[in-house]
Amino acid sequence: MKILNVIAAAMLSTALGIMPCSASAQELAGKKIGIAAREITNDYNRDIIAGATKVLKDAGADVVVTDGGSDPRKHNENIESLINSKVAGIVVQLGDAQQLAPVVAKATAAGIPVVTTSVGSKTEGAIADVGGDDALMSAMMSRALLSSIDYKGDVYVFWVPGAPLLETRKRILQAVAADYPQVKLHEVPTEHSAAKVQTQMEDLLTANPEPGSIAAVWGAYDLLVSGAVEAVRRNSRNEIKVAAIDGDRVGFQMLLDEDSPFVATVVQDVPRIGSLAAEVLMQKLAGKSEFPSTLFTDAWLATHANGVAAAEKRWGPAVWDDMSIPRADVEGRWPQDGQLLVVHPILP
Repeated sequence: MKILNVIAAAMLSTALGIMPCSASAQELAGKKIGIAAREITNDYNRDIIAGATKVLKDAGADVVVTDGGSDPRKHNENIESLINSKVAGIVVQLGDAQQLAPVVAKATAAGIPVVTTSVGSKTEGAIADVGGDDALMSAMMSRALLSSIDYKGDVYVFWVPGAPLLETRKRILQAVAADYPQVKLHEVPTEHSAAKVQTQMEDLLTANPEPGSIAAVWGAYDLLVSGAVEAVRRNSRNEIKVAAIDGDRVGFQMLLDEDSPFVATVVQDVPRIGSLAAEVLMQKLAGKSEFPSTLFTDAWLATHANGVAAAEKRWGPAVWDDMSIPRADVEGRWPQDGQLLVVHPILP
C-alpha cells in the first residue's frame, strides 16, 4: 500500500506563520485559560479539548473546561463565566458565529483573546477560527458516496438544521449532486441523536421495502448516521451505501466491520485542531497581532480499501486494541490495496 502525505503538519504551520510551540513551562505559568465546549459527546469534542489542553498545560497554564451540554445559550453563559473569572484567554469549541459574536465582544472588551474552533467562519472579534475545511471534506465524502452508487438513485440526507458546519456540508452535497440528474436527494432533518436517526431510518425502510428503492444514505457526521447504519443492518438492506464525516472510532468500527454498508468517512486531524488553536492563542498572548482568519488541518478519505492505514494515521497502532478489532480480520475481509491521500487547503 502506498501512503502519500501531501504536507506535514509542521510544514503547514510554518507556511501559515503559526510555528509549533516549544514553550517553556513558565510561559503561561500562573495564568488560567478557558476552553468552552458547546458539548462533549464524541471523539471529535474530546480530542479538540485534549489537543488544546496538552499545549496549554505544557506551557504552564491552568486549564478550565466548560460543557454547554449542546445548548447554545448555556454555551454563551459558560463563556461569560470564564470572562468574569478573568481568564487570560479562551478557546471556544463549536458554535454559531452570529450567536457567539456578542460574548466574544465582551471578552475582547475585557482584554481576553478568543480563538474559536470548528465554527466554520471567523466570529467577529475572535483571533481566528481553526478547524477542518468542511466544504472540502463534504466534496470528498459526497463524491465517494455518489460514486459508490454510480451517480444514480435516491439518496437520503441526514443533518441537523441550523448547525453551521452541517449546513455547509449539506450545501456542498447539493452542489455536487446537481451535476447528476439521476441522483435524487431526500432531506431528512434530525437531531443530534443516533437513536432518533435509527427510528427515522427504520420508517424509511418500511416505506421503501424493495431493494434498490434507497440507494444511499448521506450523514453529516459519523456518530449521527450510526443509527441509520444500525437500521440498515438490522433490516438486511446492506445494498444501501452509507458515508459520513469525522473519522472517529465509531466511524471506523462501522467502516471496517464485516459486510458493512458504511463505505467511506472523511477523517480529520482533530487533535491538531485543538493544539493549533492553543498555539494561536499563545502567540497572541505573546504579542503577535496578525493571523489568518481561518486555519485548517489535514483530512483524508477512509474506505474499505485503505481503512487500516487511515485508522492508524488517525489513532496510531494501538487503535485495534482500543476498538477490540483484530487488524488481521480487517485485512482478511477488506483487501488493503487503496491509496491514502492526505489533503490540506493551501492558503496564500
